Amino acid sequence: MKLLLNIHVIDFQNIGDLCSTPLDYFPFRGYEQQRVDIRELDTWLATDGDRLQDYEQVRIIVGGGGLLFKRFLPAFQQLQTLAPKAQLISWGIGQQLYKTQGDRASFYQQFDYQPYLQGFRFSSIRDVDHPNPQYPWVPCPSCLHPAFDQPRPLRHQVVVFSHKKFQLHWRNLPRLTHETQDFNTILDFLASGDTILTSSYHGAYWGTLLGRKVLAFPFSSKFHTLKHRPSLYPVDRWRTRQVLGRSWPPRWPWQRPNPQPALTCSTDRWQEWVADIPTYPHALQECRDRNHWYYRQVMES
Repeated sequence: MKLLLNIHVIDFQNIGDLCSTPLDYFPFRGYEQQRVDIRELDTWLATDGDRLQDYEQVRIIVGGGGLLFKRFLPAFQQLQTLAPKAQLISWGIGQQLYKTQGDRASFYQQFDYQPYLQGFRFSSIRDVDHPNPQYPWVPCPSCLHPAFDQPRPLRHQVVVFSHKKFQLHWRNLPRLTHETQDFNTILDFLASGDTILTSSYHGAYWGTLLGRKVLAFPFSSKFHTLKHRPSLYPVDRWRTRQVLGRSWPPRWPWQRPNPQPALTCSTDRWQEWVADIPTYPHALQECRDRNHWYYRQVMES
């Protein structure tokens, strides 16, 4: 009896996290499959961790998503203690560094992957342009979703796709957030725009795979690590949005419509970054091919 355990973020308010697991796109025949939210790994190990010894083989796939983040380092360290009895595999995961000052052009290159990935039998990351060539590039496996194969019409010059916590606001532009849970709805929306303005990593990734022009408004290093890099707006800082004319937190209880208000940033002169946005006609096939390559590497071992 063999077990395949997938560790990732299971967030029903974040379609990017939900669509980033390779279990949705590849067959892993002969394995009992189970998914665990990385935020609940402590609880799972306490209640079910002893069951690992009941299996003749245990494989643990970590990913996808932006899991290389200090909040999740203790979970990676816990998994590393299982390495003697479980084969650890990272799949399309990426870094998250937050920096508000200093050199924003290259700070992502300072990320240290080793504390997260030591002890892994196979290690792949979705990041490029980093000083760790031992970690091959494998992009988010959501590129394998069959919804990308459907034709979608162009209806707007510009659309806006926001991260729920880092929101972009224009009064007269079509807008959607990544809280939307129907993948076809999201791809329909992204593909409807010739240019996509986005603060969502997956909005930038999926928009690129759809062949659209993408201008991203970054809030962490992950936007700098995309292989098919969109244009990046030079965000000065993200700040709490004004609520009813006052900064958060508001003074009166009736002014509290949202206990965790979204952040926003200046978008002045954004049109200046639109003229030379690159497109990548072969990105979808390249990302799919790379995921199939990695699947073969893992399954033939």
